[in-house]
Amino acid sequence: MGFKKDMIELTLLAVPAMIWFILFDYLPMFGVAFAFKQFTPRPGQPLFKNLFVNSPWVGLNNFNFLLRSSDMPKIMFNTLFYNIIFLVAGIVIPVFLAICLTEVHGKAFSGFVQMIMLLPYFLSWVIVGYCLYGFLATDEGQINHILRFFGKSAVQWYRSPGYWRAILIATGIWKGTGYSMIIYMCSITAIDRSLYESATLDGAGFSDRVKYITLPQLKTTVTTLFILNIGSILNSDFGLFYQVPMDSNSLQPVTQTLDVYVYKALMQQANFSYSAAASFLQSAVGCILLVISNIVVNRLNRDEG
Repeated sequence: MGFKKDMIELTLLAVPAMIWFILFDYLPMFGVAFAFKQFTPRPGQPLFKNLFVNSPWVGLNNFNFLLRSSDMPKIMFNTLFYNIIFLVAGIVIPVFLAICLTEVHGKAFSGFVQMIMLLPYFLSWVIVGYCLYGFLATDEGQINHILRFFGKSAVQWYRSPGYWRAILIATGIWKGTGYSMIIYMCSITAIDRSLYESATLDGAGFSDRVKYITLPQLKTTVTTLFILNIGSILNSDFGLFYQVPMDSNSLQPVTQTLDVYVYKALMQQANFSYSAAASFLQSAVGCILLVISNIVVNRLNRDEG
């Protein structure tokens, strides 16, 4: 009887989350049909009739057009280039900072550093974009003021694509590192402290403790986050690549990712079919990569998969 009562209580607690997933994750899945149809809406008719009755099936034609687009190689390169860098940097930098902060004995200082590093994560990309604009604006930007002070000519930042790969990478790492660092710090604090005490008594230094205790104990967390992130390797942070560069046409060669392409195809061209095909391609490839990466990890170490 107690078991049934506990199950009922847990089920009731899960109901709001279940409703959220049904409304926002499962019901919208009918939109996958857009990717396989030539959507031709007729005024005054409901969406379902326009999609499933008035719009002809075209099979994989939308995908063929998408993949044969002259812009697609550059778009795919940008998407993969940034995501691979963020994937690697999103592990190496937070792990390094988490290890360093756990060695700081002053709790007040450690808490202050954590707060400062976590704060950017909660800022919207709109705020970050306008803050960056305040530094990079041609006439009133602080960086150009400094350049003029030293006798240099001002830089047209929003018309100079050569600078923006580094700017976008630095901005993305700056915004996301604090959150990842907190995850790794939680994993480090869960490690049995007696391991460190025993290692210290045996004469192990800081580097030895990190190499033989901390990193091996973090392997499960790193592997889990790696598998989750590899599944979204074709997804990019829309705000970073659209809002931060202020949608400047001059910067499209280095800022146009697949998410930005989907948004523009939908909003500027009202092309539901091509944007749905691109979005479906992202999800399908991400799912395949996630399964493959999990299989590989299972082969290497079954406990980590």
